[in-house]
Amino acid sequence: MIILALGTNIDPKEEYLQKALIQMEKSEIKILKKSSIYETHAWGGVADGKFLNMCVEVKCNFSAYELLDAIQKIELDLGRVRKEHWGNRTIDIDIIEYNNQKFNDERLIIPHKYLHERNFVLRPIYELFGDVIIDNKSIKTSLDKITDEIKVYKVKG
Repeated sequence: MIILALGTNIDPKEEYLQKALIQMEKSEIKILKKSSIYETHAWGGVADGKFLNMCVEVKCNFSAYELLDAIQKIELDLGRVRKEHWGNRTIDIDIIEYNNQKFNDERLIIPHKYLHERNFVLRPIYELFGDVIIDNKSIKTSLDKITDEIKVYKVKG
Protein backbone atom coordinates (compact mmCIF):
# COMPACT_ATOMS: atom_id res chain seq x y z
CA MET A 1 0.00 0.00 0.00
CA ILE A 2 1.33 3.42 -1.01
CA ILE A 3 -0.42 6.43 0.53
CA LEU A 4 0.19 10.02 -0.48
CA ALA A 5 -1.18 13.06 1.36
CA LEU A 6 -1.96 16.25 -0.55
CA GLY A 7 -2.49 19.70 0.90
CA THR A 8 -2.84 23.30 -0.25
CA ASN A 9 -3.65 26.66 1.31
CA ILE A 10 -3.23 28.96 -1.70
CA ASP A 11 -6.19 29.70 -3.96
CA PRO A 12 -7.50 28.22 -6.15
CA LYS A 13 -7.13 25.33 -3.69
CA GLU A 14 -9.47 22.83 -5.37
CA GLU A 15 -7.77 23.46 -8.67
CA TYR A 16 -4.32 22.73 -7.24
CA LEU A 17 -5.54 19.42 -5.80
CA GLN A 18 -7.15 18.42 -9.09
CA LYS A 19 -4.11 19.42 -11.14
CA ALA A 20 -1.85 17.41 -8.81
CA LEU A 21 -4.03 14.32 -9.30
CA ILE A 22 -3.96 14.77 -13.08
CA GLN A 23 -0.18 15.21 -13.04
CA MET A 24 0.22 12.04 -10.97
CA GLU A 25 -1.66 10.01 -13.56
CA LYS A 26 0.45 11.56 -16.34
CA SER A 27 3.57 10.63 -14.35
CA GLU A 28 2.56 6.95 -14.24
CA ILE A 29 1.32 7.16 -10.65
CA LYS A 30 -2.03 5.37 -10.83
CA ILE A 31 -4.61 6.56 -8.33
CA LEU A 32 -6.49 3.60 -6.84
CA LYS A 33 -8.54 5.41 -4.15
CA LYS A 34 -9.21 9.05 -3.28
CA SER A 35 -10.47 10.35 0.06
CA SER A 36 -12.87 13.20 0.49
CA ILE A 37 -11.33 16.65 0.67
CA TYR A 38 -11.02 18.00 4.21
CA GLU A 39 -10.75 21.61 5.34
CA THR A 40 -8.44 22.18 8.30
CA HIS A 41 -6.57 24.86 10.14
CA ALA A 42 -2.87 25.29 9.39
CA TRP A 43 -0.57 22.94 11.33
CA GLY A 44 2.85 23.97 12.56
CA GLY A 45 2.12 27.65 13.25
CA VAL A 46 3.64 29.11 10.06
CA ALA A 47 1.12 28.98 7.19
CA ASP A 48 -1.86 31.30 6.81
CA GLY A 49 -5.51 30.45 6.42
CA LYS A 50 -7.17 27.10 6.06
CA PHE A 51 -5.93 24.11 4.10
CA LEU A 52 -7.65 21.63 1.86
CA ASN A 53 -6.25 18.14 2.39
CA MET A 54 -6.83 14.67 1.05
CA CYS A 55 -5.11 11.29 0.78
CA VAL A 56 -4.82 8.91 -2.13
CA GLU A 57 -3.76 5.33 -2.47
CA VAL A 58 -1.54 4.91 -5.51
CA LYS A 59 0.23 2.24 -7.48
CA CYS A 60 3.43 2.79 -9.42
CA ASN A 61 6.57 1.02 -10.55
CA PHE A 62 8.80 3.58 -8.84
CA SER A 63 11.10 3.03 -5.91
CA ALA A 64 10.29 5.26 -2.94
CA TYR A 65 13.03 7.68 -4.03
CA GLU A 66 11.81 7.75 -7.63
CA LEU A 67 8.29 8.43 -6.34
CA LEU A 68 9.67 11.27 -4.21
CA ASP A 69 11.38 12.74 -7.27
CA ALA A 70 8.15 12.46 -9.29
CA ILE A 71 5.95 14.16 -6.68
CA GLN A 72 8.51 16.90 -6.04
CA LYS A 73 8.51 17.61 -9.79
CA ILE A 74 4.70 17.87 -9.68
CA GLU A 75 4.96 20.29 -6.76
CA LEU A 76 7.49 22.40 -8.67
CA ASP A 77 5.39 22.32 -11.86
CA LEU A 78 2.41 23.60 -9.84
CA GLY A 79 4.37 26.53 -8.46
CA ARG A 80 5.50 25.19 -5.09
CA VAL A 81 8.10 27.50 -3.55
CA ARG A 82 9.90 26.29 -0.43
CA LYS A 83 10.53 29.52 1.49
CA GLU A 84 9.94 28.35 5.03
CA HIS A 85 9.21 25.01 6.71
CA TRP A 86 5.44 24.47 7.01
CA GLY A 87 4.80 27.72 5.13
CA ASN A 88 2.14 28.57 2.55
CA ARG A 89 2.07 26.30 -0.49
CA THR A 90 0.27 25.79 -3.76
CA ILE A 91 0.56 22.04 -3.28
CA ASP A 92 2.31 19.71 -0.88
CA ILE A 93 2.51 15.99 -1.59
CA ASP A 94 3.93 13.70 1.09
CA ILE A 95 4.62 9.99 0.99
CA ILE A 96 2.90 8.69 4.13
CA GLU A 97 3.27 4.95 3.59
CA TYR A 98 5.25 2.94 1.06
CA ASN A 99 4.47 -0.81 1.08
CA ASN A 100 5.28 -1.24 4.80
CA GLN A 101 8.88 -0.21 4.16
CA LYS A 102 10.77 2.16 6.44
CA PHE A 103 13.10 4.93 5.33
CA ASN A 104 14.91 7.39 7.56
CA ASP A 105 17.57 9.52 5.91
CA GLU A 106 18.15 13.11 4.83
CA ARG A 107 15.84 12.75 1.80
CA LEU A 108 13.05 10.53 2.98
CA ILE A 109 11.30 9.53 6.20
CA ILE A 110 8.59 6.88 5.79
CA PRO A 111 6.25 6.35 7.51
CA HIS A 112 5.86 10.12 7.68
CA LYS A 113 7.17 11.22 11.06
CA TYR A 114 4.14 13.39 11.95
CA LEU A 115 1.50 10.98 10.65
CA HIS A 116 0.03 10.13 14.05
CA GLU A 117 -0.22 13.80 15.07
CA ARG A 118 -2.11 15.13 12.04
CA ASN A 119 -5.87 14.77 11.83
CA PHE A 120 -5.78 15.99 8.22
CA VAL A 121 -3.86 12.84 7.29
CA LEU A 122 -5.38 10.40 9.78
CA ARG A 123 -9.01 11.18 8.89
CA PRO A 124 -8.60 10.60 5.13
CA ILE A 125 -6.62 7.40 5.77
CA TYR A 126 -9.34 6.18 8.14
CA GLU A 127 -11.96 7.01 5.48
CA LEU A 128 -10.06 4.99 2.86
CA PHE A 129 -8.87 1.99 4.90
CA GLY A 130 -10.57 1.94 8.30
CA ASP A 131 -8.46 1.29 11.36
CA VAL A 132 -5.21 0.16 9.77
CA ILE A 133 -1.91 -0.11 11.59
CA ILE A 134 0.89 2.10 10.26
CA ASP A 135 4.22 2.35 12.06
CA ASN A 136 2.92 -0.06 14.70
CA LYS A 137 0.12 2.34 15.70
CA SER A 138 -3.62 2.29 15.13
CA ILE A 139 -4.90 5.08 12.89
CA LYS A 140 -8.17 5.26 14.87
CA THR A 141 -6.46 5.41 18.25
CA SER A 142 -4.23 8.25 17.05
CA LEU A 143 -7.19 10.08 15.50
CA ASP A 144 -9.23 9.76 18.71
CA LYS A 145 -6.47 11.58 20.63
CA ILE A 146 -6.67 14.69 18.41
CA THR A 147 -9.27 17.34 19.18
CA ASP A 148 -8.54 19.77 16.33
CA GLU A 149 -11.51 20.71 14.17
CA ILE A 150 -11.74 19.09 10.74
CA LYS A 151 -14.61 18.97 8.29
CA VAL A 152 -15.35 17.50 4.91
CA TYR A 153 -15.04 20.22 2.31
CA LYS A 154 -17.68 20.20 -0.38
CA VAL A 155 -16.10 20.86 -3.77
CA LYS A 156 -18.32 22.98 -5.99
CA GLY A 157 -19.57 21.61 -9.28
